Amino acid sequence: AEIAEDELKVALRQEIGQGLVAVEREEDRVLITVGSGGAFASGSAELTADAKEIMQQIAKVSAGGSSSINVSGHTDNVPLIFGSQFRDNWDLAAARASSVVQALEDSGQVPGNRMQAVSFGESKPLESNDTSDGRALNRRIEIEINY
Repeated sequence: AEIAEDELKVALRQEIGQGLVAVEREEDRVLITVGSGGAFASGSAELTADAKEIMQQIAKVSAGGSSSINVSGHTDNVPLIFGSQFRDNWDLAAARASSVVQALEDSGQVPGNRMQAVSFGESKPLESNDTSDGRALNRRIEIEINY
C-alpha cells in the first residue's frame, strides 16, 4: 500500500496540486478522493476529460495484483432539479460511482471482479451543507484500494 500510495502521488501530482484529487494511506489501504468539480459536470454522471485521465493513472498503478477497489459516490444535500435523469442524490451518486468503475475496467488494466460501486448519496457529508464550500467538499468520489 505504501508503494502504491507513492506511485499514485507521483502519477497524480498535477491533479493533487490543482486540488482536484487527494491521496492518503491508512495501513493496508489507499484512499483517493476525487472532488466532483473536476470529475463531473453538475447533475451529470459522465466523467470529464480530466477525470478520465485521472482514472487512467489510477488504473495503471492498480494493474496486476489482487487489490480490491471500492468506489463510493457522495453528494451534497441539494435536491436535484425537476426533470433530471436521476430520481434523487442516491441515484446520482450511484451513477457516478458506476462511471468510475466502468472507466477503470475500460482501461483494460483492472478487471471488473476486483471492483464494486456503492452510493452513499448525501448520507456521509465531510462538512456542513450550509455553505457552498461545504457542499463542494461533500460532492466527491472515493476510491478505496485494499491491498
